[in-house]
Amino acid sequence: MYLTYRKMEKKRILELIYNKKKQLKTMNFIVDKAKALKKWSPVLEHLQVNDTEKRTWMAEYAEMHQLNENVAYSTLGNIYGMGNVASPGVNSYPGGTWTGAGTSFGSNQGGTQGSGDVAQNLLPVSMKIAAQTIGLDLVAVKPASSPRIELLFVDFKYDNNPELQGGTDYDERPIVFKVRDSGNLVNQLKYWMGQNSVTELIGGLDQRVFVSLSGSSDAGANEHFYTGVPVAPTTSERTDKAGLLEFLGFSRVDGLAMFRAYRQNNTAAAGAYSNAGAWDESKNTFDGSTTSTLDQLSGSSIVLLSGASNYSFETISLELVSTMEDHIPGFSAGWYNNRPMSRLEDEQTYPGVIGPDVFTKSVAVGDIEISSALKRTQIEDIKASTGMDIVQKLESVLINELTQTISKQIVNKIRELASENKSSNTTPKDGSGNSTFDFNVDNYTAVNGPAPGGETYHSVQRKLVAKINNASNFIATDGRVGPAQYLVTNGNLASVLQDVAGYTINPAGAGKLNTNGQLYPMGNIGNIAIYVDPYMRWDDNRIFLGRKNSVDQPGLIFIPYLMAQSISLISEATWAPRMLIRSRYAITDIGFFPWKQFMEIAVTDTNGVLI
Repeated sequence: MYLTYRKMEKKRILELIYNKKKQLKTMNFIVDKAKALKKWSPVLEHLQVNDTEKRTWMAEYAEMHQLNENVAYSTLGNIYGMGNVASPGVNSYPGGTWTGAGTSFGSNQGGTQGSGDVAQNLLPVSMKIAAQTIGLDLVAVKPASSPRIELLFVDFKYDNNPELQGGTDYDERPIVFKVRDSGNLVNQLKYWMGQNSVTELIGGLDQRVFVSLSGSSDAGANEHFYTGVPVAPTTSERTDKAGLLEFLGFSRVDGLAMFRAYRQNNTAAAGAYSNAGAWDESKNTFDGSTTSTLDQLSGSSIVLLSGASNYSFETISLELVSTMEDHIPGFSAGWYNNRPMSRLEDEQTYPGVIGPDVFTKSVAVGDIEISSALKRTQIEDIKASTGMDIVQKLESVLINELTQTISKQIVNKIRELASENKSSNTTPKDGSGNSTFDFNVDNYTAVNGPAPGGETYHSVQRKLVAKINNASNFIATDGRVGPAQYLVTNGNLASVLQDVAGYTINPAGAGKLNTNGQLYPMGNIGNIAIYVDPYMRWDDNRIFLGRKNSVDQPGLIFIPYLMAQSISLISEATWAPRMLIRSRYAITDIGFFPWKQFMEIAVTDTNGVLI
């Protein structure tokens, strides 16, 4: 009988191990969103989650959470998740709760696996937090099945040179590149443009501009400075291309100077730089040495080919140009910018190369936690006096604490990205270097001196709305995804926007205005939703515009791993229930130039005209 029992016990343990491994393996599978949505729809309806996108990711998260929970709290001793429940014994150390392995004071404090203190109520709490956290309405959500997630990004660059960022020597030289200079290169180039009536376009110039590296043979002023966009290089173009660079303008996304280098066509069979028969130094910007483009540029100086003075490069680095951000039409047209190549030109020109740039971003989740403390007398007296279940009420308070924390962290990240875009060198600035999207009410009132006539309270309000729309359209143009979808501001400016024509109030049935201390939606102006941050000072007159991206677009993303872990026990000191709730998640920006989906607007109203 004993041997039969041992065999049955061994078989049962092996089955449990197999089932647990199967659960772990299941976690790596991609969740079927359609089945998850059908399964969890009744719960989402009970939580009054009506937004389609939010219902989808919450159903996906619920499915992942259930898998995580089943694995995390199932043990070999009890398949129902309560652990290997054993009778507790008195601990010989003060503060210890039960005896077991590792009873030395200061290490494990005693205890055996699966004391039965962990209750299976994690998912309902998680769903409550997900439904009540208003900040999640502002960001994309990508549930994670593990505490670390790898985000893959693919960009496409002009040229395909993996050694460029490494700074090592290489023979392949990029035709198009950006220069990051520690000195004043950008301002010097803009000064030269002003002196020669060159206008900057989005990602380009209205003329072709050439610069020469120090030591090259310049033929004279203006010889290579073309006005307008030529249909083809003119007969006056220098045949000697050594040291000659074409200045292509400034990158649309980071404002760095972009250059094009000359590289001869490979007309010889060998084509190696060391092959004297194939290499013609006069047809190439850089010489035939084995040093890299970076090495040849470092320590050089450039001069605009119109008689300007030299500018010496300081500490520099090179970057490839993204085809998705800065389109250079000459790259695919043999540098005949406004027409296709002829047959002869096509036969004499090698096509440019575009290659993918693949990299990953590793994101690890963090956690926040809060615990409750109750006394038996409090539970008894509150129940007797008010009929309130204080244990249940305290759980709601803990959930509200976590939801507020998550919303605050999301809003802080939105502010950070909006401020970064505002201060970037690609955002329009006025003569004083301030963002043109900032709104100074004092300029439209006569309190501090002469002001445009006919201004009224409502006309100034409309100008504020025009600034918001202006910044929203800039996000659409510069970010290349779409306009702003929401703004976050204080109660003061929100009240001003309420009085603007075209404002629509937030539907009362949304049920989001009664949550204590929460970020809340107040209404809409056009397609822009207005959210009020109750923790912004009343005189902090800033507006933060943002776009809610999808998980495959640049912007801000929320990655929940476990929205809530709830651990309940009976305190030995008070013999009353104690509860700890923690949340594990990450908030991160993703994609290329994610800050371009946000913008900050500072409103100056010294005399309180708007309020």
